[in-house]
Amino acid sequence: MLLAKTIREEDEMAELEKTVREAEKILEAWKPTKITFGEGSIQKVGDIVRRYSDKVLVVVGQGSLKRSGVLESATGLLEKHSIQYQVCGGVEPNPSKETVYRIAYHLLAKGFTSLLAVGGGSVMDAAKAAGILATAKEGELDDYFGVGNASKKIKRILPLIVAPTTSGTGSDLTKFSVITDETIQVKKMIIDAAIVSTEAIVDPELTYSCNDHVTRVTGLDTLTHLVEGYFNNVDEGIDPECNHRALVGFELVFHALPRVLENPKDKEARRMMALASTLGGSVLYFKQAGLPHLNSFSWSQAMDHGEAVAVMLPYYSAYYAPDVSEKIKNVAERMGLKESKDMTRAFVEGLFQFYRKINFPTTLKEYKGFSKDLVDKAIKDASQNRMKLEASPRPVSAEKSAEVLKTIIEGAYEGTIEKILKL
Repeated sequence: MLLAKTIREEDEMAELEKTVREAEKILEAWKPTKITFGEGSIQKVGDIVRRYSDKVLVVVGQGSLKRSGVLESATGLLEKHSIQYQVCGGVEPNPSKETVYRIAYHLLAKGFTSLLAVGGGSVMDAAKAAGILATAKEGELDDYFGVGNASKKIKRILPLIVAPTTSGTGSDLTKFSVITDETIQVKKMIIDAAIVSTEAIVDPELTYSCNDHVTRVTGLDTLTHLVEGYFNNVDEGIDPECNHRALVGFELVFHALPRVLENPKDKEARRMMALASTLGGSVLYFKQAGLPHLNSFSWSQAMDHGEAVAVMLPYYSAYYAPDVSEKIKNVAERMGLKESKDMTRAFVEGLFQFYRKINFPTTLKEYKGFSKDLVDKAIKDASQNRMKLEASPRPVSAEKSAEVLKTIIEGAYEGTIEKILKL
């Protein structure tokens, strides 16, 4: 029995290594953004920036890079390559319009010809939005919210090099920038090919210092990107390889996230998470994420984005099921679940088991800061986003949106999919 178990484990490890190699080859061939991947790749930052510019604005967050020594190392490499730079720090989570304007001001006032964004999704999103203003040199930021508005003015923003420090957002490859309008407390999106980064330095070592909470919520953000992108039917066929990339990335997260939470020093698991996150960005380049992302905007005061989308994923999956039954079966297979007469329930329970394994809630009521008022807020906010509702894997009509969303979100609050399955 012990020998059989050992052989099985060895076979599983060999398959996982094969998946890792496949993921690496996918990223090597990626075109919209040139990707430099691997441990220590941040050491190439001077060479990479120098290819595009000799004067760069370095955009960072609120201090963790400085404390870790990464910022000093990166700027030292810029100096070594005779690149003029200035550090523009203080980018907050869910960056504000004011932060974007501040970055754009520094770009224009000092004549910087490129951007280097080192940080999480918020840092990269802020840099993308500021890049529009500094390149177009006209209009207000509000002019560019929505789909394709930057492309009406510019072909592409000035060279943007990004180095993600978490494995989660996928912003290093996506066409999205999410910015907060603090005057009305609403997150707004820019969706445009013009803001895609020129080059991404994906160095798993930059994630080694992430604490358990950041690792967990960004990892679950990646998981949701991959599953939601795979389930997306509206954009099916735009990129024939997109669904395969989603499944490869999902398999990596499913194996690596529990490992890295159990042992934060597991370098191979960190590497797999970095690969999965980047694959998630490549999926969202062509496909939209589904309905959980609507709710995350409404609940930003109660939980992190990755928590909001992940806690809702099983319940929206139950709603999508009639339109994605074969895809649910394929994802369940990657989870190692046995075939069942009711694969929807099996898949949802499989996600619940995965969440429990990594100490993550399976219901909304487990969040101390979550009140039932937020259920109503999410329904109201989501019902006003007709484009997102109609682009979900199982479209929701504007007329029925309140009823459908109420059933799903209340199910997530109580932890049941029974009423959702009847929709």
